[in-house]
Amino acid sequence: MSKLIEEKLDTAVPSQHKPLMLKTAYDYLNRLLFTVNGTSQKTMELLSSDAVIILGSSGLTNIMLTKLAVHCLMPKKYGGFRNSKIFILDAGNCTDLYQFVDFMKQYGLNTKKNLKKIMISRVFTVYQLTHFLKYELFKTISEHKINIVIIPDLLEMFLQDPEVNVDEVRFLVTEIAQILKELSIKSKVLLIISLSVNDNDKPSASILKLGNTILEIFNKRIEIDKNKTNDKFRILIQEKQGGDYVTVKKCLSLSAEDLLTVTGR
Repeated sequence: MSKLIEEKLDTAVPSQHKPLMLKTAYDYLNRLLFTVNGTSQKTMELLSSDAVIILGSSGLTNIMLTKLAVHCLMPKKYGGFRNSKIFILDAGNCTDLYQFVDFMKQYGLNTKKNLKKIMISRVFTVYQLTHFLKYELFKTISEHKINIVIIPDLLEMFLQDPEVNVDEVRFLVTEIAQILKELSIKSKVLLIISLSVNDNDKPSASILKLGNTILEIFNKRIEIDKNKTNDKFRILIQEKQGGDYVTVKKCLSLSAEDLLTVTGR
């Protein structure tokens, strides 16, 4: 397969012309230098045609996203998908494979076997992200028989790249939203994306508007809110009904330990 993401970007060669490489999570594992502890005990029903968005601070949303991904690898009789194969497009350099291993061990899964079911591609610029979604994603899904697509911190690079102007950001995000909408309609894949805002971030009105453009394509969403006065938080699970989101499950006053522990298997 051509033009899949390499681990290191050679800035001397334009990204759209550089041959790229796809790796499994197992290949990546021993090359990572960081780890985060945690899991989540709260889930939602996931269907092969769902588009799920997770909103909240980066640490919490990515823990939840990782938990959902590993849950999909469970045998079907335990709530997983049949023959799950996951593709992760890491748009925020935040995929923690040690966290995947931690989940797998808690669920009693074969770590090596299941890490090999996870394909990872890393992008380093907003242009690489848009290019991959537009020209490589559907081909990757078809060639590797992917049925779960995960994109953590979708808009992170747009927030961090000072060289991208507002008009260009608006154009790229609108194009990305259209691609993801097409994916959710035409491909029978479970799409899970996180949009993260760290506690100290104050997104501008333009960024919020762009985020709303992305939100429109999802039929289910999970909001994770941190309490400003203590270490508690809440999880709000919603599903779209008649064009509006309706709350189907609300978990109030949860502690970090509630989010970081898998129970009730």
